[in-house]
Amino acid sequence: MKDYFNFLGFKINTKKFLITVGVFSALVLILVLIDLLLFRISWYGFLMGCAFIIAVVVSAELMPCRGLKKDLPYDLIWWIFPLAIIGARIAYVINYPEQYKTFYDIIAVWEGGLSIYGGVIGGTLGLIICCLIKKVNPIPAMDCVAPVLILGQAIGRWGNFFNAEVYGHEITNPAMQWFPMGVKINGVWHLATFFYESVLDLLGFLLLLLLVRKTKQKGLVATSYLTFYGFIRFFLEGLRDQQFIMVIPGTDIAWSKLVSIITFALGVIGLITCLIIYLVKKRKNSETPNAV
Repeated sequence: MKDYFNFLGFKINTKKFLITVGVFSALVLILVLIDLLLFRISWYGFLMGCAFIIAVVVSAELMPCRGLKKDLPYDLIWWIFPLAIIGARIAYVINYPEQYKTFYDIIAVWEGGLSIYGGVIGGTLGLIICCLIKKVNPIPAMDCVAPVLILGQAIGRWGNFFNAEVYGHEITNPAMQWFPMGVKINGVWHLATFFYESVLDLLGFLLLLLLVRKTKQKGLVATSYLTFYGFIRFFLEGLRDQQFIMVIPGTDIAWSKLVSIITFALGVIGLITCLIIYLVKKRKNSETPNAV
């Protein structure tokens, strides 16, 4: 058995990997038994916890691609994690103010009610604050975090499956009542929108991973994330069951669609800006006389 193997460009210690997989599998088995025999486990919370751990480890490997130290993510997590949770909760509460009568109701995140977009905004704020404190340019840091962010979203969407939520329109055609086209919730088949997004997010992770390794332009990966995720989220929002669509109070406008349009637009503007910067640098380099 080889000491190391390569996976997606990462050099992984075979022994440590097998030990980690074994421990993780045992933990999942224990949690399944607890869920079946004792009390219900919050699988959504478990998956999000796993996503954060994976994000820290993978982003640490990506930091050198932008000239940053590998230990930066271990500082970032202390700012990103709490502000992401706060942002996700605030964004959700704003949409359903009638459900939250007391301060306890507002802070009880363990009872559910988080918004991905709010989490992204809060997490981004945490990243910027940490980078300013550490005197690090936040843009290349965002480039390294963007791939693991969308990977975390791919993992987290399976929490919707375990919670039987955020599914799509009802499927009435028997020929389409099969997974992964649909998912059966309380005896009724619905579009498996959680699965669609999970697969697309995973594809986005691979694309962003390639970009961060093959390009040096600062901001390109982060703006590519905004463009990619804004597009797929806008599309998938139209497939959701109406009960899971948060609308601006007093209107029929879906929050997620509006934010997706803004996210996509910001991403496109960012990509154009990156292209302009690249062309300007290329032109300056071509005009610089060769040393003699």
